[in-house]
Amino acid sequence: MKKFKFLVSFGLKKRLFRKAFIITNVILGIALVTLVNIPSLIDIFSSDDAGPPVYHVAVINDTDQPDYPLQATLLSYFDNPYVPAEYVSIEWLGGDSATFWEVEAVDILLHFTGALNKPDVAVYLKDQGQAAFIMNNTQQFLNYFQGIEYATFVVLDPPALDPGTDPVLPPESRMFLDAFVSIMFLPMFMLIIFATQFLGVDIIEEKSSKAIETIISSVPAKIHFLSKIATSVLFLLIQGGLLVIFSILGILLGRVLVETTDSTSLSFFAELAKHLPNWPAILSISILFMLVGTLFFLTLSALVAAIATTQEDYQQFQAPLVLLILSGFYMGIFLPMIGVEGIMKVMAFVPFFSPFVGPIAYATGVMNVFEVLIALVVLIIFVLGILYVVSPIYRIAILSYEETKFFKRIGLYVRKAFSKAS
Repeated sequence: MKKFKFLVSFGLKKRLFRKAFIITNVILGIALVTLVNIPSLIDIFSSDDAGPPVYHVAVINDTDQPDYPLQATLLSYFDNPYVPAEYVSIEWLGGDSATFWEVEAVDILLHFTGALNKPDVAVYLKDQGQAAFIMNNTQQFLNYFQGIEYATFVVLDPPALDPGTDPVLPPESRMFLDAFVSIMFLPMFMLIIFATQFLGVDIIEEKSSKAIETIISSVPAKIHFLSKIATSVLFLLIQGGLLVIFSILGILLGRVLVETTDSTSLSFFAELAKHLPNWPAILSISILFMLVGTLFFLTLSALVAAIATTQEDYQQFQAPLVLLILSGFYMGIFLPMIGVEGIMKVMAFVPFFSPFVGPIAYATGVMNVFEVLIALVVLIIFVLGILYVVSPIYRIAILSYEETKFFKRIGLYVRKAFSKAS
């Protein structure tokens, strides 16, 4: 265990104290803080030209006083000079109030039923952030109208998304999701590529310089293999933690911008919550897929590096692995755009592609929570199987300097590894 800890700590220090790591994270930090606050920055520089948001308000009066000018009276209460928004009266022509979500021209609908001195009010909002303002001002009118009686408000949620419909998400949420995929999965892709590259280069440097013979003489090959995997996973967690810290700094900076500039713009995460209310679950599932997927690709990278004998060998042999990672990344980006949900669901269960496709299939509604968790379990079982198979092969390959072709070399190492095991 001491040797394992020493190898892990030595590998981490070797990576974390490089100038390239420090410079890269400074650039990443600046870029991420800026990215998180893009909506606020746009609002600050365009606030002089853009007017206040306009909300079109309709009222359905199904109370015991249908002739009362309810809509005009309410709009007089909404007309508040201290509120940076404009509320415009619009006639409701949509029939039943349940069709509100399909009527683009109306932003707010209030449906009054029962007695007007103590009504039931169904509140329909395209912007859920308006709920408190609408209910408070409606109650002020009713207090004046009815004395001490209070209305019963029910704020209606948007209709649940049906995974079988096309499109699965509203167009505006679909566009936002495409941007979210690019923003989130590009760093994820880069982290996986960097982790596999660092691992492979580290192993091949030790092997090509013959330093591996000294290391393996004092440390079992299995411990060496696991220490390399553990070092890379810890490095990935540290790098991911730094990205989270940069994001938190970006959020804090965004709040300062809003407070000091009278800006009403939303941060990236506020927009994320607006278009994807279940974003915490999406983010959690994405992180789990990333960690398990990275472990999978690290194991394959360690095997390729152990089989190679020179840097040139490794660069050639790792090409198929990089193509697999690229394929999963591009599938995660483009499959939702072209709307092939069936193919997306199938690819989410293929371990080579599921680290990227699985979270996207869940985010777009193609897969529910139960299905995406099954895909994650399949990936975990597959990775455990790969670890079990690769470990004895690594033990043979790490001290071998065969110069035969790649697949012939693998076949030789497999026969040696499992003949000894048997």
